[in-house]
Amino acid sequence: MHRTVLTTLALLLASGAGARAAFWLRPPATPEELTRTLVAARQAGFTDVLLEGFYHGRTVWPSEVTAMKTTYDALKVTTDVAAREGLRVNVWFETLYWRPQDRFGIPVSPLWRDDWATRDDEGRTSLQRGGLGMVDPAEPGVGDVLERLVREVTRAYPDVGLHLDYLRYPREGQYGYHPTLVRTYEERTGQSIGALRQFGDDGLPTTNWQVWRDLRRDAVTNLADRLIGAYRASGGRGMVSAAVFYLNDDLQDWRRWKGLDVAMPMAYVPANVPWAFDLLMLNFRGDARVWPGVQVGPGFAPLGEQVRRANALGFRDVAVFDWRPGLPGLSGQPREDEGARP
Repeated sequence: MHRTVLTTLALLLASGAGARAAFWLRPPATPEELTRTLVAARQAGFTDVLLEGFYHGRTVWPSEVTAMKTTYDALKVTTDVAAREGLRVNVWFETLYWRPQDRFGIPVSPLWRDDWATRDDEGRTSLQRGGLGMVDPAEPGVGDVLERLVREVTRAYPDVGLHLDYLRYPREGQYGYHPTLVRTYEERTGQSIGALRQFGDDGLPTTNWQVWRDLRRDAVTNLADRLIGAYRASGGRGMVSAAVFYLNDDLQDWRRWKGLDVAMPMAYVPANVPWAFDLLMLNFRGDARVWPGVQVGPGFAPLGEQVRRANALGFRDVAVFDWRPGLPGLSGQPREDEGARP
């Protein structure tokens, strides 16, 4: 791939003073491939890497809290290469998503406990209902484990930022029926959780439903505050960011999270409906902390085109999902070497 193609994003970003572009990255199988990816990303104009550091309940660095996911220390490789190339590093936590479906054949994390899984109003876990094994933010043990992980990685890499993903309840149903929250709800309302109704005869949310909603929202918010606070208290000097829902989520009220620097709404819009991006971002207009999240690859518009669209809406910075070296159409412009690989 020609250097002119690789640097098109860099030129787009340079047109806005101080503009930044992050990309989400799951560590490749080898340190050599990771190094090549990071070098190519910097050449393509990216300023930040969101390195998937805690996922499937395991880490990409040697941890005293859980087992490693990778066969090498991907965080050390990333920080070493990033220091040389001029990239900012952020460690990406799949905060409450600890266990994929068994059909994928991925070993279950040693952290996983069935009694920590979040449950819906029928007692089903998200693993049983939707396929994502998510733990409950109201479970004290979950918070303890996550805080230990945040403190561990921050003390080792204080300049690495913290990126929080999956800091939410599953959206396949009404989750969060943790014993502590249920007990608190019943104490506050004087009614059994089994009698809870979401809507009244007037079609509006009931007062008790609003109590239940607020309890679950606060469980997510309290965990966010705890982890961000632990990051700063452990010497963290980087950016604190979060991947958030592109629509309103009453239970993920990220605007109330203390110390959150950047929110990245995942507005992944296919190329055939580009106007949908404008609609999705209406909820975020005027907020300088927002970096729109866009996706590239088959079915999506070229990255340069999406960056320009975000800029036109007033968003200076972006975050990119599914970028990889050699991705055709990175520049968003016609070129002679279509299909070539670096």
